[in-house]
Amino acid sequence: MSTRSALSARRRRAPRQAAVLALLTSLVAALLGVLASPATAASAPMVGVGSGRCLDVTGNTDSPGTPLEIWDCNDQGNQSFEPTAAGELRTLDGTRCVDTDNKRSVTGTKLVIQPCDGTASQKWQLNTDGSLTGTQSGYCADVYGAGTANGTGVVLWYCNSQTNQRWTTTATPTSPPGGTCTATPVDPQATTQARNLLCYLYSQYGQHIVSGQQETNGSENEIDYIHTNTGKYPAIRGMDMCDRPGSITRAAAWWNAGGIPLLRWHVGAPATGYCNYGGTASITNTLTPGTAEYTSYTGELDQAAAALLDLQAQDVAVIWAPYHEAGGTWFWWSKEGADPYKKLFAFQFDYLTKTKGVHNLVWMMPYNGDPQASFYPGKGYTDIGGADTYVSDRGPLTSLFNATKSIVGPTVPIALHENSAVPDPAQLQSSRTPWVLFNTWNGSFITGQDPTYLNTVYNSAYVVTRDEVPDLK
Repeated sequence: MSTRSALSARRRRAPRQAAVLALLTSLVAALLGVLASPATAASAPMVGVGSGRCLDVTGNTDSPGTPLEIWDCNDQGNQSFEPTAAGELRTLDGTRCVDTDNKRSVTGTKLVIQPCDGTASQKWQLNTDGSLTGTQSGYCADVYGAGTANGTGVVLWYCNSQTNQRWTTTATPTSPPGGTCTATPVDPQATTQARNLLCYLYSQYGQHIVSGQQETNGSENEIDYIHTNTGKYPAIRGMDMCDRPGSITRAAAWWNAGGIPLLRWHVGAPATGYCNYGGTASITNTLTPGTAEYTSYTGELDQAAAALLDLQAQDVAVIWAPYHEAGGTWFWWSKEGADPYKKLFAFQFDYLTKTKGVHNLVWMMPYNGDPQASFYPGKGYTDIGGADTYVSDRGPLTSLFNATKSIVGPTVPIALHENSAVPDPAQLQSSRTPWVLFNTWNGSFITGQDPTYLNTVYNSAYVVTRDEVPDLK
């Protein structure tokens, strides 16, 4: 039939036929609209059968080209994926699609995120056995080397039905409350609150950086400065055991307000004076019963333990940073070198946990700006790693992070436990430098920060503030 004849025939249709046609047309249009819509299934995590960890956009950033990896499941948006009718796998609230690096289709190619563009490299088939096949390549999404550790990358590989190529949509969050935590505290008798705190730090590691601020003993100046300029409170309040009982009172108040206390201790050299941390003492004598140093030191430990037990009785957990800036020569606990330092660290751990019954601590290994493996007391004494530095630029301090990581291992959260300039969240994400927390030093180190920049930091989606900390009680 010619176009003219067809048009003439349509004009001759009865009104009822025209109405039916209009109805059918609208239904087809609606159906096409549904098919064109990106989302056709609920967004959900994809859990690797072999690893038990979730498919994860590294660093929780939407930067094009960011690779995929596996990480502890934590209910974050960068672990939520949504299949579409177009064959896409969308993430980060639908703003990014799973793609292959440089749109390649050869084995070993990394899986990344890119803006959704409808190209063949962004088309995927979720199979009945749980495997995920790239339409363009015919290869499967594969956890590299059948690895199970946090941070293992995901690549294209020959489909083989192994567990490292199979995915489910049921995840167990790592972050408390409401999930099973995979982190084991170094203190087997750690309180529920200490375990929750440790689990929370693990859940944020590589996903966010938790904000922190060291106070000037007894002052609200630093906290007020941050709140005035940003409308936010830091998640962590850093304090000093030398300021007890004031710091203990404030630690409890901060915890009850939804924050996290961090306590370090400028403990004095034994038998030289209260908090005379710049003094000199023999660590051998300090650890030998019957000496003046031993009596003085255990007396100090007894007082500190009493304060910590007070917090424990109130169900307060604390990040504990003993003998900070390990490796430096300005504090008595580090002047004699690595072996005496490690013995001192182990002694305090055993004395507090086994002798005094202090179990509400997350134990940090607080290095200085030049981490040395020889000072590391070992995984049996530390829950998280740490390092510090006082530099003026806002860079991510990647080399310092990597130096610490090479000592404590690839899965242990690492803290920037003292800093001057607050690191730039954008640079942390782009460089993939996943400090778990920062803790800016007091006084002018924070009040000298540019208020505009500080506002940007504290309102960044990558930075955790006190109002965003879950209930860890």
